[in-house]
Amino acid sequence: MNSLRSRAARLVCFVSALLLGFAALPAPAQEAAASAARPASILDDYQFQEQARKGLDYLYNMDFAAADEAFAVIAIRYPDHPVSPFLQALVPWWTIQLEPRDTSEDEEFLASMERVLDLCDRRLAANPRDVDAMFFKAGAHAFRGRLHADRERYLRAARDGQQALKWLQKVAALDPQNDDLYFGLGTFHYMADVVPKKYRILRLFARLFPKGDRQKGLQELNRAMNRGRFVPTEVAWTLVQLNYVFEENFPQTLYYAQWLRRRYPDNALFHLYEGRAFERMGRLGDANRVFVEIASRHETGQTGYTDAVAEQALYVVSRVEMQRRMYPQALAHLESLESLMARRPVNTEYRALGRLRRGMALDVLGRRQEAVRCYKDVLAMKHDQARDWAKGYLKKPFQDPAQRAAR
Repeated sequence: MNSLRSRAARLVCFVSALLLGFAALPAPAQEAAASAARPASILDDYQFQEQARKGLDYLYNMDFAAADEAFAVIAIRYPDHPVSPFLQALVPWWTIQLEPRDTSEDEEFLASMERVLDLCDRRLAANPRDVDAMFFKAGAHAFRGRLHADRERYLRAARDGQQALKWLQKVAALDPQNDDLYFGLGTFHYMADVVPKKYRILRLFARLFPKGDRQKGLQELNRAMNRGRFVPTEVAWTLVQLNYVFEENFPQTLYYAQWLRRRYPDNALFHLYEGRAFERMGRLGDANRVFVEIASRHETGQTGYTDAVAEQALYVVSRVEMQRRMYPQALAHLESLESLMARRPVNTEYRALGRLRRGMALDVLGRRQEAVRCYKDVLAMKHDQARDWAKGYLKKPFQDPAQRAAR
């Protein structure tokens, strides 16, 4: 499984993303009766809505400094409201998404979620029907659970998931006409059905939750996407990943990725999925263009285009170029990949896969001795599939598929 795919699987795995992205905020009730049925909420405050939208737009477009400034304004206006630490935690959260193996932001993020929960508990002690407290308590548990799952702390993630679902259902009971809430409910219903079937390790944890329903989940996500006021971006991002990892519906992956890119052209993760979808659809020229652009943005130091993003782009563009029989270009990108990995403090699967693919390109170009050295290097690396391939190519050189067919 490639890094983006395994990353996506963790991101949307049952206990980590079973509820919601929660980076978007729910809309106030649409009807006067629903509004009167619950206490006044910060989410009904027009000034807050505008400032939150502004910050989220910056955030999704990877302008973290501007997002931080926008959320700081909210923190000054509402210092004792759980929304303040919740929104401010989104910057370290997205930093983690861009460099998933870097744990340096974990402590700050988890501390922010603890602050959210503390503020929510204080409000609930004063008013057990406080909708804001219920919503952000659900959000804090969902987010914390996602990080625990990404760090493979599945029991903690499951416990947080249970709490998130409980509090989300309380909010839904008070505000049933809120279309945005169907993002969380739809994600849960889909994931609770699909993920345990795909990942055996998570079947035990599935018993801790109500039974899911894939079709119902998709319908609810579609409702939130089309009728929600605050969540369409998060829904689209979720649908990108669900379609890529579970549905394997790559035209739909591309549809939602491009929907996101039209709104947030500088989001590196949306950019990566656009390229991945093109590749899986066989649109190799488009895939090549996208991944070269990603690598170029990394080279110029554009925010969000991290080493982890560039690592994926350089590897996949080399694979695309080899499919297009552009072996010298692929070799150049693989050399750039190795230079990048030599500077990185983490060792990913791309070290072995990149080295293997470099040997394959060298074989086609007639540089057998160099190719053999690459294959021998792979044998010492921790990647079973790459090692198996390397053993085969040490016995028999890799050949271009067209050359094999000609023989």
